[in-house]
Amino acid sequence: MSEPSYFVSFWMRKILVPVDGSENSLRALDLAVDFGMRYGSKVTIIHVCGDCNNVNDIQSLIEKRVNNKIEYELKILKVNIKESSISNELLRVLSEEPYDAIIMGARGTSLNSDINIGSTALALAINAPVTVILVR
Repeated sequence: MSEPSYFVSFWMRKILVPVDGSENSLRALDLAVDFGMRYGSKVTIIHVCGDCNNVNDIQSLIEKRVNNKIEYELKILKVNIKESSISNELLRVLSEEPYDAIIMGARGTSLNSDINIGSTALALAINAPVTVILVR
């Protein structure tokens, strides 16, 4: 029997995880943490916000989920929603930095629970230049 191969670790060396506080985004964070533990992936968590009033709450949620299992980088990106969108800003980050994948919730904090995939997730799934994993 041969030694185990970690070929997938080369696909997931550097992962971006957008977190908006929704349960789907936190489950996506759980998956990224698992990749970090299993394959040594470098995880960058990003919170894109307009007013950024809930940053402390988001940081608390992240710390509880990560629970010192891996080292991670947290980026808070304030954006003027009238001039851009969360998906545009995430696409800009993906184009400026060498990420291998983005792991994100399929839908975020939108009020309409009838939709299966949110506008941000859909925009990233279609336009991101890297592997996109949507978590439900």
